[in-house]
Amino acid sequence: MTPPQSGPIPASGSGAANGGPVLGIGRQQWVDSWSGLKAIAPLMPGSAAFGLAFGALIPAAGVNGWTGVFASASVMAGASQISIIESVKANAPAFIAVLTALIINARFALYSAALGPVFASFPRRWKLGLAHLMTDQAAVVALQNAQRYPDPVRRRWFILGGALPFVLVWMVGSVVGILAGPIIPASWNIGFIVPLMFIAVMVPVLRKPEELVGLGVTAAVVLLSRGMPFGLNVLTGIVAGLIAGTFFAEFADARRARRGEHQDTVVEAAEHEAGEAM
Repeated sequence: MTPPQSGPIPASGSGAANGGPVLGIGRQQWVDSWSGLKAIAPLMPGSAAFGLAFGALIPAAGVNGWTGVFASASVMAGASQISIIESVKANAPAFIAVLTALIINARFALYSAALGPVFASFPRRWKLGLAHLMTDQAAVVALQNAQRYPDPVRRRWFILGGALPFVLVWMVGSVVGILAGPIIPASWNIGFIVPLMFIAVMVPVLRKPEELVGLGVTAAVVLLSRGMPFGLNVLTGIVAGLIAGTFFAEFADARRARRGEHQDTVVEAAEHEAGEAM
C-alpha cells in the first residue's frame, strides 16, 4: 500500500497540488480514494461471494428480486439481510425476523462510537453518506488508517475510496445471485458460503477470551437447536453467546481483581481505541 505523502497538504483548491480536476474532483482526492480502494481490495472477493450467496437466497425464499436489490442498496448489512431471508423461508413471524436482524446489527453502535472521532471534523453530508456506506470491513479499514491521514479532507476521500467500491461489489454480487439463483443446482449448497464468510470476517478480529467464548457458544447453540421452528435457533444462539461472553468477562475481571491486575473497563477500552484511531 502506498503511504500518504508526508508534510503539510496544500488546500484542496490548490491547482498545483491537485492538478486539473477530473469529474469535478481534484487529483489529490483521486489519489487518496485510490489508496482507500487498494487498502480494502483484498476483501473484495469475500464481498462478491457474500453478495452472491444473499442474492441466490432471494428467489429460493420466494422474495421479489427487486426487493432484494433494494435491500442491498438501503440496508447494506449482509448478515442481517440473510437472517431475514432465512426467517422468511422458515415462515417466521415478522417480529422474530426483525428482532434477529436488529441484534445482529447492534455491532454498528460500537462502530459508531469508534468512528465518531474519525468523522468528527467531516461536514454533515459526509458524515451521513459515509455512515450509510459503512460495513464491517470498511469500518476496520477506516480505523486502521485514520492516523495516517491527519488531514480530514484526505481522510474522508480515503474512506470513501474504500467503502463505496466495496458496497458496489456487494450489490453486483447480489444482482448476479438473484439472476443466477434459479439456475444454480441445489447440490452446490451455495448457502454454505454464508457461515464461511462469518468465519472469515470474525476470526481475525477475535482477540479476547470472552469473544471466543461468545462465538463458540453461539455456534454450538445454533447447530444444536437447528430444529427449532421459524429459524429461532439463530436468535437463540446470539442471545446465548452474548450472555455467555458477558458472564465470562465478569468472571475474568473478578479473577484479575483478586490478583491485583488492572483491566480496562468497556468505557476505558473504547476511549483508548478512539485515541489510537486519531
